[in-house]
Amino acid sequence: MRISSPEAMHQLGRDLAQKANVLLLSGELGAGKTTLIKGFAEALGIDPEKVQSPTYAYLNLYDGKLLHIDMYRLGSFDELVEKGILSQIAECEWVVIEWPKWVDQLDLEAPLQLEIEKISASEREVKGV
Repeated sequence: MRISSPEAMHQLGRDLAQKANVLLLSGELGAGKTTLIKGFAEALGIDPEKVQSPTYAYLNLYDGKLLHIDMYRLGSFDELVEKGILSQIAECEWVVIEWPKWVDQLDLEAPLQLEIEKISASEREVKGV
């Protein structure tokens, strides 16, 4: 699917919240992952301005219902367990994971896996929709 604006990426996130409880997102820095997640959050009644990339914190929990995880800096599945992230995944109805790793070891119900490719400054290709 071709996306040509941040507004369209935001709307895609809103639409996906109606289709999946778990999103797995891959894409280079600046591809639009956070914009998509803001739309997803908004569809759940969460203020999209609260949504920030959790790269350094590993995870953010929004309004007690959406868990947003960034696995980029995690080195192993054991680290995921040690930091308590695995148990938090099990407790949340809505989960978005950036840079998903060890997906085969996670007990995720029907995840939707997307890859966002930056085509140009304004164009994105979203694969997996």
